[in-house]
Amino acid sequence: MSDSRGIRIIPIGGLGEIGKNMMLVEHEDSILIIDAGMMFPDGNLPGIDFIIPDLTYVQENRDRIEAIILTHGHEDHIGALPYLLQDLRVPIYGTRLTIGFARNRLEEHSLDYEPEFLEIEPRESVRFGAITAEFFRVCHSVADGVGVAFHTPFGIIVHSGDFKFDFTPIYDHHFDFFKIAEFGEKGVLLLLSDSTNAEHKGYTPSERELNNSFFDAITSATGRIIIATFASNIHRIQQIFDVCRKTGKRVSILGRSMEKNVTMARDLGYLEFDEGLIVAPEKINNYKRNSVLLLTTGSQGEPMSGLSRIAGSRHKQLTIEKGDTVILSASIIPGNERTVSRVVNSLFRKGAHVFYEGFEDLHVSGHASREELKLLMAILKPRYFIPIHGEFKHLIHHADLAKEMGIEEKNILIAQDGDVITVDEDGVRATGVVETGSVYTDGKNTGDIGSAVIRDRHRLAEEGVVIIVIPLSMSNHGVMHPEIYSRGFICLQDAESVLASAKDIVFSEVRQHLKRGDLQQDELKSAVINVLKRFFKKEVSRSPVIVPFIIEV
Repeated sequence: MSDSRGIRIIPIGGLGEIGKNMMLVEHEDSILIIDAGMMFPDGNLPGIDFIIPDLTYVQENRDRIEAIILTHGHEDHIGALPYLLQDLRVPIYGTRLTIGFARNRLEEHSLDYEPEFLEIEPRESVRFGAITAEFFRVCHSVADGVGVAFHTPFGIIVHSGDFKFDFTPIYDHHFDFFKIAEFGEKGVLLLLSDSTNAEHKGYTPSERELNNSFFDAITSATGRIIIATFASNIHRIQQIFDVCRKTGKRVSILGRSMEKNVTMARDLGYLEFDEGLIVAPEKINNYKRNSVLLLTTGSQGEPMSGLSRIAGSRHKQLTIEKGDTVILSASIIPGNERTVSRVVNSLFRKGAHVFYEGFEDLHVSGHASREELKLLMAILKPRYFIPIHGEFKHLIHHADLAKEMGIEEKNILIAQDGDVITVDEDGVRATGVVETGSVYTDGKNTGDIGSAVIRDRHRLAEEGVVIIVIPLSMSNHGVMHPEIYSRGFICLQDAESVLASAKDIVFSEVRQHLKRGDLQQDELKSAVINVLKRFFKKEVSRSPVIVPFIIEV
């Protein structure tokens, strides 16, 4: 794939989906990786914890990779980093807080070496061969985010990162309008821009607008107050601490990831609060119910999160009572609607007053809406445009905005994961495809969970399982009546008679095999599975997973 005549941009993840954002920038024998994110599964992937990009192309070209650039610290941009670094040793560039998040993420995994992190500041430039990467500050729902402008032999390529134009940001960390205006004056060849909110009209509200909303919700609450948000949302956490300090309430932090990120952000100077503000979760019941605010994870309904355990009455010390207030301060990630709804309904049943997205919302998005996306294009004036970071519908809506802004339709590319985009003296165009896709992670298993496993899990959930134990006497080639067990299969009144008939069918099938001298266990198992499939389909119109065991006695 190496070609010294141009630059190749290859999205490995994040186009046509929300999450697992990862992109390669190649020139000559050098490859830069922008982000390495993960994605949460929806209900169609039972047992899967999260999804990472297929790293096959990266692994095949590991000797050409020069560096990893992290735009910010959200899991959909750094979550795959531990898997990427298992057999790759290159420097990792990011701002101070982003590196802090990345280090916390890597602590959960066992690497056999210490990765090299190199801290960068907005407006700093780093040269990689013929390409210079210049970083510029953006506003987002996590602090210390940056976009990247690549100065190349063919022109400036701007990667927006995740962004919005927040004119009144927390800590006065403004989007660097002066720098992007400078790029626009020089001339931008290609803009790659965040498409997440391309369907949303107008402007995304400022983070600062939540200050009064949080103050009103917290001061008016009569019972316990629980706020669930992303552990990486340091701005939101600071707002909560500030309101509690003003109102005389204390804060209890629940959840390992929340504790680690709060500690890290405070150590790095991104969070400010007095130690006396904090109450350990095991001591919260020593205080009046409305005097301590509980800050936890679980805004996406994660089953093992603090909020889910409290909502399901599975927490040792903490319970929900009538009159308590629960605030889910985060947008619902596509695919998590059902789990969030389940938690919200459980909280309502217990008598809590619940704020959540779409109803009494106490959250603002970190992504630019349509007018902001247009404003970025107006300032940068790119010749070519590729929408990134979003489902396919988001990419299409963003491309339509580009047409409105006067970018020629032939210069707008709708790319998907694995597409190879070549940039050279002839312009920008799609020139090929590389292998990419999704890799499922289940516990400690990564990469060996294929579509067959997922199909089996769906069958188990929908049809149940039948286990047949077949005792064989190898001395006289005899067979005893088998035992049959089922789970999740049938609950009919005549289930016993159906299973009894199944035993008789198996007994008969095995005897016929033995009479013919067919003693190969694999063939015998296949015959048993086939005869039972036909029987169950005819009798109960079901196709359970059938697992035969042959025991030699």
